[in-house]
Amino acid sequence: MMISDADLAEMLPSALTGVTVGIGSQILLFGDTASVVIQCPFVTDIDRVCKWGHGEDAATSLLLFDFLNLDVEAVSIDGFGVLTITFSTQTVLKLFPERNGLESYVVNTRRDIFPILVW
Repeated sequence: MMISDADLAEMLPSALTGVTVGIGSQILLFGDTASVVIQCPFVTDIDRVCKWGHGEDAATSLLLFDFLNLDVEAVSIDGFGVLTITFSTQTVLKLFPERNGLESYVVNTRRDIFPILVW
């Protein structure tokens, strides 16, 4: 099953209310409506300064804390599986799936669970 715009809309309107850091993944919590488990590279764009991290590297979780309590303005996924989350301050978080056939990230909504795998 492929994730749809309606599924992504579950994150709207909401704020990033939590970041859970674990061994091998990081989890973004959006209110009580959705979450995203990250196990792939990501980039943060804050004031046009881009910084790279990886969901499997707990040390890079500090980059995600800058988005805490910010409202989500837009969420999209492109044909390559890149998930883009734009926040109210025009800061952006992008997740880049790895082309290894394994789960790169997982979007959980009230409707369903969507593992994103790219070959």
